[in-house]
Amino acid sequence: MANTITSYSVYYYDASGTGHGMAGRITDTGSSIAAWPNLNTGLNGDPKVEGLVDNAGGLRIAVTDYVGGSARPVTIYNALTAGAVATPSWSSVENLYTLAKVGSYLYAMDYDNARVVEINATTYAQTGVSYTLPASLTPAGYTAHGQALLEIGGTLYGLFTFVDSGWTNYAASLLVRFTLSGGSSISVAATDANAGFARNAFSMAVNGNDLYVCAIGGSQVAGSYNAASRLQKIDRTAANLSTATVTDVLSPSATLPYEFRDISFKGGTAYLLVGAFNSSWQMAGKLLSTTNFSTFTTINDFSTGAAGYFWSAQYTADNDRIWFARGNQILVYTAASPASPAATLNLTAGSLISSGQLYDNINDLSYVGAAGSRSTLRGYRSPLQASRGAQAERARALTGGRPELTEEERLLLQGEAAAK
Repeated sequence: MANTITSYSVYYYDASGTGHGMAGRITDTGSSIAAWPNLNTGLNGDPKVEGLVDNAGGLRIAVTDYVGGSARPVTIYNALTAGAVATPSWSSVENLYTLAKVGSYLYAMDYDNARVVEINATTYAQTGVSYTLPASLTPAGYTAHGQALLEIGGTLYGLFTFVDSGWTNYAASLLVRFTLSGGSSISVAATDANAGFARNAFSMAVNGNDLYVCAIGGSQVAGSYNAASRLQKIDRTAANLSTATVTDVLSPSATLPYEFRDISFKGGTAYLLVGAFNSSWQMAGKLLSTTNFSTFTTINDFSTGAAGYFWSAQYTADNDRIWFARGNQILVYTAASPASPAATLNLTAGSLISSGQLYDNINDLSYVGAAGSRSTLRGYRSPLQASRGAQAERARALTGGRPELTEEERLLLQGEAAAK
């Protein structure tokens, strides 16, 4: 068994609409799983954590948060000792959304600026190399967002989404295959960009030559699923990725009346998270396993609804775990025997939060790994939750964590903007 680390963050909004956040760690020895809160308690309502492995093989956790108008400080912690090891200035990364390591470099995705920024994985300093999605790849009338990065065999893939100013209408999502020259350039060839993916895509996983993508299909609503949601795949090795076929693997149906929210693989077994918000803004769905995408085994059934706004489910080979962020709790399963969780971590004093605090929502979960390994855990976050713009900050204060605005809240936000 390996000793592994996972990082997480939680938050709450007080009566004045001010957000408060905290980052912590979860240790897994293979036989014992425990949460260690208060790695960083000085965060606002949008706390962000990213696990990484540096060039010396050190397990690290990057912690930051969001404030409109400027890049926020990043603190790099030793994941094993919880001590701060660096406080780099990533001025080109105004809204850190994910990190991926390729060779000797880290690549940071900036959500709001649809930008990928190269970071030295020894010094944690920016190299000055970056890539911003150009206007030629952005549909007219939409804003591009950097959604996900995935390293596969030394090749970096990126996923971008496009939404209008009201976070209501989405364009088709874009998958790109980057050409990297470490320390020199990041580029995307004309044949390495495919805009054939469903709207509001956010999660990627690989199985052999196939790259799988989950998409909400557009906006989330309370009380029904988005019928345009899809699980899709593409041959990632295609010489011309731009013309490669995007295949629908699953779409909502009477027997699967949900949106597709996460996917990962253990060999030929896929772990699939499906769900949709009910009329009370509780997530209703299931965590499933399948070997053929036609018959499914239920690992966790929450079809009657469960509270919370952060949902992800990812397999990690270290200790053979399935890490399931189930709204406001984290369930850890052993994949070989998933009848019941090996651990359940709740938002209660002594578990995911510190005694006396009011944290009531999980904001992020990122697996750091055992020495020499790392796998990203990425749950869906709506533009309202993910953006660091002033409009999004005000919207989060209105919703208190809920991922979408009600029509009344939308009109209020529009009225406030028009009055300025």
